[in-house]
Amino acid sequence: MGTSTLSRFQRGALAQLVNEGNKSYQVMADALGVAKATISYELDRVKPYDPELAQQDADRKRRNCGRRSMLTAALATLITNHLRLTWSPETIAAAYNLSTASIYNWLNRGWLPFKLTDLPNRNVRQHRVSENRGKFTSGTSIEQRPTTVNQRLAFGHWEVDTVLSSRSESRSCLVTFVERKTRLLWAIKAPNRTAKALNT
Repeated sequence: MGTSTLSRFQRGALAQLVNEGNKSYQVMADALGVAKATISYELDRVKPYDPELAQQDADRKRRNCGRRSMLTAALATLITNHLRLTWSPETIAAAYNLSTASIYNWLNRGWLPFKLTDLPNRNVRQHRVSENRGKFTSGTSIEQRPTTVNQRLAFGHWEVDTVLSSRSESRSCLVTFVERKTRLLWAIKAPNRTAKALNT
């Protein structure tokens, strides 16, 4: 049986056993249901043994245990100032040998006086969506059209497509309509790719 931590109640019971005197560590351990080493460690915590002082010592040591954050007031000021200068967390991490994940964690926890939405990249790296460009996501696939359409025997089967310009330059697009039998082509410029613009 290894060592364990005593509760406040167990410390009071231990103090009573100590006051009764002439009890071995093993007897006291059996009475409290803990290891003999636990009794030895606990009685070495405060001499002479006082359950309240022992509890305070245990609470203090528990608060000090665990991994501490490396974020200091000076580091928080440094990071915040660079974020206000439109530096990204990735750039700051690379420049000052920090972890990018740590900076985002500090922002998420509110430990830095800066909002995620105010980041120069608007936090896209944490909320990156899956790419759907070039993928068929709605309607019936062209692969599933009737065989009569592929034979091009009847007029009235149209294929519609859009040609996009660079997104940074324009939101407009070219809408093309091709009739399967006659190969007639209509090309119309639309102000954008909304359903309303394309229907018009």
